[in-house]
Amino acid sequence: MINYQSNVIVNRPVEQAFQFTADVARLDDWTDMKGTRLVNGSTLGVGSQIQTTLNMGPLKQAMTFEVSEYEPNRRLGWKTVSKGSVDWDAVYTFEPQGTGATKLGTSGQLRLNGLMKLLEPLMAGEVKAGEAKELVRLKELIEGAG
Repeated sequence: MINYQSNVIVNRPVEQAFQFTADVARLDDWTDMKGTRLVNGSTLGVGSQIQTTLNMGPLKQAMTFEVSEYEPNRRLGWKTVSKGSVDWDAVYTFEPQGTGATKLGTSGQLRLNGLMKLLEPLMAGEVKAGEAKELVRLKELIEGAG
């Protein structure tokens, strides 16, 4: 299992940071996912499912995530519910930093299955660095949208 954790300070209020991060239509803009869409309901909440294709280095996999945590302006999490070579669980946290900034954090676990599991030690650094870069891209997009 590969564990990661990163934090950034976003120079926007927590409400803006959460709203942007929870916008499923924007996930492709800052993650290694493509074709991301909400597949049940019209609003995001616990139990909502999101389909996407993960494009991370040599990994290309269709995936379905289920929202496991949804606390507006505080936490947003999801877990993999599809079967495949990758299982990924992630949580985003939002902490106000005064009136105009947000400490935005991400943590998660990536598990490779089958023969791919042998690659975990080789991919750990890439996954951790990639997640940190995604968080910086998200910060830049949120600040640019404000």
